[in-house]
Amino acid sequence: MAKTRKTLGRRAKTAPPPKKEARLQLAEPERDLIRRLSERTGLEPRVVLERALTAYAAAAAPGMPLHAQPLSKARRGAKDQKLFLSVDGKPEIEIDKAEFILGSGPEVDLRLDLPLISPRHARILWKGGRPVFEDLRSARGSYRLGQPVDVRAIETGDEIDLGGFLPIRFRLAEGGV
Repeated sequence: MAKTRKTLGRRAKTAPPPKKEARLQLAEPERDLIRRLSERTGLEPRVVLERALTAYAAAAAPGMPLHAQPLSKARRGAKDQKLFLSVDGKPEIEIDKAEFILGSGPEVDLRLDLPLISPRHARILWKGGRPVFEDLRSARGSYRLGQPVDVRAIETGDEIDLGGFLPIRFRLAEGGV
C-alpha cells in the first residue's frame, strides 16, 4: 500500500515508489581536476571532493549538514522537546523528523499545493538541540514581521510567512504535550 503525504490545498496524492539512488559518474575532466588537486594538496581524492562539497554547501545552502543526521543525534539535548507547526490557522502538525521539508513539490514532508510556494520552499531541522527554520532559496522567499528570513532559530509563537503570504506558526512543547 502506498504511503500518503500530508497535503494542504488539493487532495492528498499517493507517494511515488522510492527511486533508486543514481550513482554519480564524473567525466574525465572532473576526475583529472580532483586528481591534480589531490597531488597538489597531498590529500586523498575523497577528502578533496568532500571539502569542495562542504564549501559549496556552506555557500549555496547555509546551515545544511553535508551528511544527514539521524533524529536521535540531531535532537540530542532536546529529548523532551517537541515542535508543532500550524499552516494558516489549520490544526497543528508535529515535526517528528531531523529534517522536515515544506514546499509544493512531490518529494516534501508537508505539501503546500499553492502556486506561490516553491517545490522545496523551506525546511526545519534540529541544530544543537534547537529547531531551526531555513528558506531553501525559494523564488518568493520567507518573511518574519515583514523582514526576509534565510536561517532562524525557532521560538514558540514565531510566525513565518512563506512567499510573503502563507503564515506558518510554531509552538515548542515539553514532554508529551
